[in-house]
Amino acid sequence: MKIRSISFTPPEPKLKVIKSVTVYISEKHSEIIVAPISKEPKDSYHYEQEKCEVIDLKSSLKTIGETIKRNFNKFNIKEKKDGMGKISDWSALKASREKSGRRFLEKYSRFYITGITDKNNSLRIESVKNLPIQIELTSTISAHCEPSELGNRILKMFRSDIVERK
Repeated sequence: MKIRSISFTPPEPKLKVIKSVTVYISEKHSEIIVAPISKEPKDSYHYEQEKCEVIDLKSSLKTIGETIKRNFNKFNIKEKKDGMGKISDWSALKASREKSGRRFLEKYSRFYITGITDKNNSLRIESVKNLPIQIELTSTISAHCEPSELGNRILKMFRSDIVERK
């Protein structure tokens, strides 16, 4: 009796993705800009997608949290034809009320929200480049929290942010 050889092909590994979103908050303009992120598959850099959501800073905590979660889930992997670009190419700058990148960075506080692992069950919220003090804040929260809890956390970080506001 002859035994046939069985060829075994291991399954392709599932692509592990750590999602992210960037949130810009301006007290001067009383608005929040939520920019969903894409990842370039070949060069592995991240960039803002073309469409950002702009909501009022006085929106309910639930609305803020829902907007952040919705845009967090828009994360995708997509090839970008024209490279990383300059700040003038940022979708959030185009959605803002500022004309220059320098003024945009002065008037908007930036928060980067990312999954801690590829399961994206926990979120890390980080303040980015808090000038002139340069103290950055970090917090973690469950991705399964109520939207109002996420909205509350981001606003608490914004209000406790140690920056010079004009």
